[in-house]
Amino acid sequence: MTDKTLYQQLGEGAGIASVVDGLYLRIAGDPTLAPYFTETRMIDQKRHMALFLAAATGGPNGYKGLDMGAAHAGRGITDADFDSVIGHAAAALSEAGVDDETIGEVAAALMPLRAQVVTGETVDA
Repeated sequence: MTDKTLYQQLGEGAGIASVVDGLYLRIAGDPTLAPYFTETRMIDQKRHMALFLAAATGGPNGYKGLDMGAAHAGRGITDADFDSVIGHAAAALSEAGVDDETIGEVAAALMPLRAQVVTGETVDA
């Protein structure tokens, strides 16, 4: 058991920035997710995500963006889209050398955001 925060386990600011870069490379290559970002200034998006993840994982709270509901309102994001982003985040974390247990902790920290992010129609499987 470690006394380090999840933020510290991820490598603090530099580690999170690296993971965020990997995440958005994957999203940009995903034909389902990429269209959500066609009019997004990615430098701003990456900064917002890095600041948000820092705060969400026990690091400094420098995030000054919109709350999750407002930031995603009207975007039509589905449960499948949300799950895809979580999957891409897990892959980016793994690529950055993060262990499976820590990846699970990050995913668990993000899952409660589903209700605020998913605004689109979902299709039952």
